[in-house]
Amino acid sequence: MAIIELGTDTLEALPEPEVDRFVDTDTVTAGEPTVMTSGPAQRTALTDPLSGGWVLFLTVAWVTIFTTGAALEPAPANEHAMPLLGAVLMSGLMTGWVIMAAGFAHRRRYGAAGSLAAAGVLVAMTIACPLSGHHAGIGAWWWFEVAGSLTLVGASRAALRAA
Repeated sequence: MAIIELGTDTLEALPEPEVDRFVDTDTVTAGEPTVMTSGPAQRTALTDPLSGGWVLFLTVAWVTIFTTGAALEPAPANEHAMPLLGAVLMSGLMTGWVIMAAGFAHRRRYGAAGSLAAAGVLVAMTIACPLSGHHAGIGAWWWFEVAGSLTLVGASRAALRAA
């Protein structure tokens, strides 16, 4: 009794493609061409291209906002406030920057995703700074950092949606 038969390892016909997976068959009439629209049923991959304009805009925004915020920030009141949280947040920020840089170098959407993640971590760092006792109070520098980090979140999100 043979388990494997000779000559049965090839397909007689190719499987049919699932072309109607993203098409609502109730709204399509006969003879009408089917147009695929971008919507919740169709998602773009993170490896899809990202425009050079978004890469340039987000790079300039990050450099400008982050360096200005760091220059405006006063000396810490307690350098050793919550060292574990600080290390975790800084690691998240650096990881986001590495993903962002790699994605921007290849002009791929995952660069904008890395930017969004890093901007989210920057928001958390900005909020945690006075709450942890790292800085004594809230001043104009803090409001700039909040506005800047939220701007980076919005710009990164817009870049992901535009691509």
